Amino acid sequence: MDNTQMNQAPAGPAGKRANPLASEPVGRLLVQYALPSILSTLMASLYNMVDQMFIGQRIGFLGNAATTVAYPLTFLCGALTILFSNGSSVNFNISNGRGEKDRALSFAGAGLFLLIAEGILTALLVLLFTPLFVSFFGATDQVRPYALTYMRLIAPGLPFLALTSGGTLLIRSDGSPRYALVCSLSGVALNFILDYLFLFPLGMGIGGAAAATVIGQVVSALLVAVYLVRFKTGRLERRHFALDRDKLRQILSIGAPGSLNQAAMLVMNLVLNNSLAYYGALSVYGGSEALAGAGIVTKVNFLFYSTIIGCSIGGQPIMGFNYGARRYDRVRKTASLIYRYAFLTGALETAVFFLFPGQILALFGGGSGGYQDFAFRYMHEFMALVVLAGVLPVSMNVMVSIKKPLSGILISLSKQLVLILLLLILPRFLGIDGVLLAGPCADFLVAVAAFILVRSAFRQLEGQTA
Repeated sequence: MDNTQMNQAPAGPAGKRANPLASEPVGRLLVQYALPSILSTLMASLYNMVDQMFIGQRIGFLGNAATTVAYPLTFLCGALTILFSNGSSVNFNISNGRGEKDRALSFAGAGLFLLIAEGILTALLVLLFTPLFVSFFGATDQVRPYALTYMRLIAPGLPFLALTSGGTLLIRSDGSPRYALVCSLSGVALNFILDYLFLFPLGMGIGGAAAATVIGQVVSALLVAVYLVRFKTGRLERRHFALDRDKLRQILSIGAPGSLNQAAMLVMNLVLNNSLAYYGALSVYGGSEALAGAGIVTKVNFLFYSTIIGCSIGGQPIMGFNYGARRYDRVRKTASLIYRYAFLTGALETAVFFLFPGQILALFGGGSGGYQDFAFRYMHEFMALVVLAGVLPVSMNVMVSIKKPLSGILISLSKQLVLILLLLILPRFLGIDGVLLAGPCADFLVAVAAFILVRSAFRQLEGQTA
């Protein structure tokens, strides 16, 4: 098939309009699908950031350190959520691209069943073993009481968070990206309002921030549930929620790259938190101060990083459908646009960190000199090559969308494994400076490796269209 044939929109059945995923300009489609997805992931990242801002203003840097200790819990829940949500939504997209509507619905139903089950299980584990989690996540003696309270109260919201995260992905794939955005926005807006009320007028402390987060998650999940009863692709029936070995295998194989990435991020955060607490205590900064300063920068970083994730997720329906329809030129063009967005976002974040460090810290309240000094260094040194960090989620989602799960797994694990290795080696010789140096080294090495794998994958697709 030549390039002219490939660039023509596929004709639909007699008199019927072709699916817009195959016929509309890729740039326009990416704006349509990625913008709501970007805003959705951005709003999700604000859950943690808003808590950190209000807690810092009301409680101080020890409260900020407590949310940093609890942060790995996001990756623990996210590992299973992404496993089932990415696996079900990508298979949903590919099945739709092939015209297999009932099979698409069966993947959606199975994914929703798995999401709810894992959310309940994760919440029970956290509630039963909260002290163990807090210690394992790197809490210092000063931070431990705050972290225990916060973690116990946010645990009941995990099933609702799982349903919202996975459900909105399926809603976008079903052709309703705006409604998916409403689901996310409503919870974040409510969380913002309740954070203020619970922490300031009512003086509920760190427990109030946790309660505000959970209430927002419940509202978002209820809106997701309302949509699921009127799925556009077709009605979800009881039989669609059934699991079989083949369906589970396909969900797990596609969802594994993102899930393993989250699991690796969990381990990486555990190593990072413990390194910050240990080597920070041996430095002029202090262990709790290093945890708090790094936590603030991490939340601000994720505000930018989440938009890159959102853009790559928003491009998944476009890439997945066109891969299923053998429109490989459109897959390649979509990926190229997402990479450009990732680089521009990384460049903007770098500028913000270097131009406005004081203003960023002021949003999160005051603290000791060690806390502020370390936060400045973390912005400028650990995040020095953040412009390259977006290569990882984009490359991973490209591989998932073109059904190359093994390459996706390699890419998803690379950043975390490299960073863990560097965190275990460099601080032994350089102390806290080794922790700071590990970030840019990992960003550079992983970006180079991911580009090589993606370039090779697209050369293979070009060979198939020759």
